[in-house]
Amino acid sequence: MNPDTLAGALEISWNRGPQRLALVFGGRRMTYAEVGRAVTTLANAYRHLGVSRGTRVLCSVSNRPEKVIALGAAWMCGAVHVGVDYQYTASELSLVIELTQARVLLYELVDESPDPFLALQALRKEHPTLRIITVCDRPVPNEYPTLSELIDSTAESQVEGPPDGPSPEDPALIFISSGTTGKPKATVGYHRNLCQRWQRLAAWLGFGPDDVHLVQMPLSHGFGLMMAVSALLTGGELVLLSGFSAEEALEVVTTERITVLNGTPAHFKLITNRLDPARHDVHSLRLSVGTAASFSPSLVQSIWNDLGVKFVVMYGSSEGVGVATTDQGDILRGSVGRPDPDSVAIVGPDRGLLPHGEVGEIAFSRRVYPVRYWGEVGSESLAAVTRDTIESGNGWYYSGDLGRLDDEGRLYVFGRLKHQIDRGGLKIDPVEVEAALLECPGVSDGAVIGLPNPILGETVCACVVPMAEQEPSLKQVRMVLSSMLAPYKLPEELCILYTIPRTRIGKVDLERLRAEVMKTTRQSLQQR
Repeated sequence: MNPDTLAGALEISWNRGPQRLALVFGGRRMTYAEVGRAVTTLANAYRHLGVSRGTRVLCSVSNRPEKVIALGAAWMCGAVHVGVDYQYTASELSLVIELTQARVLLYELVDESPDPFLALQALRKEHPTLRIITVCDRPVPNEYPTLSELIDSTAESQVEGPPDGPSPEDPALIFISSGTTGKPKATVGYHRNLCQRWQRLAAWLGFGPDDVHLVQMPLSHGFGLMMAVSALLTGGELVLLSGFSAEEALEVVTTERITVLNGTPAHFKLITNRLDPARHDVHSLRLSVGTAASFSPSLVQSIWNDLGVKFVVMYGSSEGVGVATTDQGDILRGSVGRPDPDSVAIVGPDRGLLPHGEVGEIAFSRRVYPVRYWGEVGSESLAAVTRDTIESGNGWYYSGDLGRLDDEGRLYVFGRLKHQIDRGGLKIDPVEVEAALLECPGVSDGAVIGLPNPILGETVCACVVPMAEQEPSLKQVRMVLSSMLAPYKLPEELCILYTIPRTRIGKVDLERLRAEVMKTTRQSLQQR
């Protein structure tokens, strides 16, 4: 494999230290040699199924070894890994399948689901040629082969001819995130670009084979995947958590001697609040990386003092853009770092450049960051992206975030220009939730906003105008929406209003809506 591809770089890593621990998940422990064998046999199985260079493989699997193995196997075949949250519903998965034209789906059966096969039946009906492979620890019907069976059945078989692996300019990943219109966005990442950037990141952070990384950020999320693969490329050990709880995280830090702990402000708030020196030993920690939202000076001080780590702040998105800093003074000022000259600009509503000190939209140079979405002309090759970007003159990626640059080049971020909810680092598009909300019985009109939360940053609030004598409860709304939306997108607050304030052209007036919600909340508290 070419070392300038992620497949080649991973192969070098597992050959460099075959007996080192690579993955820990509950009671399961896999060495790099075992991971390498599993990746190779699954890639062989994929090839039997017709997966080849450019095939999109959709992976709806939680943070467990199968997710990492599936990622490596897709890359070895030259296929494109499409990662989504493992709690996506059938309708959400169907949108991604249509957008990316994925031919294979890896689907984790969630134990708490009453009938996990309903979603698969719906997907098979809508996409009859889709290959479905299940990931589970339970018996399944023969029509839904499991990943482990697939690997075992082809472990000794051979496919004639050399593997058609990727070239450095080929797409490696498609990151799925909510768009501003309620439709998913599909950002493309390319082998050489990601391989070089992630290896540079690992070197900058000082990752090495003695590091033990806690992987509690979703591997379907750009930041979580970036940190995990960067660790694997340097021979580090990944301790995987399928979900986050502060207590479990602290227990794992203590028992597994974690050295690198990453997360959002919500994660660090919960961890530092729960930390009990009598039960938890965090002395193994050396580094923490924070992302997704601003860190208050008091939280930063708590991370330094209570966890005793070097702290790094990163700002970026799945589009592959980003800025980071380790400078303590800059972090305490609220800055996310000092981007390289001409790589970041602040622009006004007309997309004209604003002077230092003025607040506007943060824009990233596409000559530095080759942002591309699946389906755009040239998205199948990084070389085509670079050429098309230069020829079209479309030289900037507009982030939708508000920020400013100071006279010394520090970047400050102030939140979303567009209406988007940031729940513990997971971005939620209110348009998508609103569309589902209007399908609920008893809902005449509705809108969705984020409400401030001291732990999560924001929670989802459904604002509802009920039909006559049919006022729904929060429980009823969540029950209906649970068949259409992933759990983290479900409303956690319900506000009953007489009307949804809108502009003259019919858009929700967010400022007036927030004022109405605050007024209604205050009145409710006064009546108690």
